[in-house]
Amino acid sequence: CQTSPRAGYFAPMSFASFPEQQPVVELLQKSLRQGRLAHGYLFSGDDMREMEGLARTLSKTLNCQNPPARSDSGQALDSCDSCLNCRRIENGNHPDVQWVRPESKSRIITIEQIRDVIQTIGLKPTEAEYKISVIVGADRMNIQAANAFLKTLEEPPARSVIILLTCAFEQVLETI
Repeated sequence: CQTSPRAGYFAPMSFASFPEQQPVVELLQKSLRQGRLAHGYLFSGDDMREMEGLARTLSKTLNCQNPPARSDSGQALDSCDSCLNCRRIENGNHPDVQWVRPESKSRIITIEQIRDVIQTIGLKPTEAEYKISVIVGADRMNIQAANAFLKTLEEPPARSVIILLTCAFEQVLETI
């Protein structure tokens, strides 16, 4: 699995930046167009950088202040990549978008990290429409963390979206 650096600059991206993922992009945009946004998504594939880019673009789209296109219901269908929210999400410093990555020597996502996600996503968005948590390497959650996360995944707070990313779908706890 190709992974992104822990910190650093990412080139701005809209959904058009993912031509290889066109079926996924079309499905996401159809959900947005129809006002049927899911509260949770699981992205699985071989390229973590691409999945992180898709998660970042979905986060920007949901919170974009000047989207280039909207559905009949007013939901953004893509991001402008230039408003304050888009730039802050792109640079990883938006208070309503949280990224969680495996830590420690054992490269796992711990129950403490998941408790932080649960607490943070439970708060109302401070500056944007949606509170978003992106779990990078969802297959790396230890069993205690995964079990602690189940209730939040099943009944997330309003105006929140959880995006799980994995290169090892078969290792994600089945209940997740």
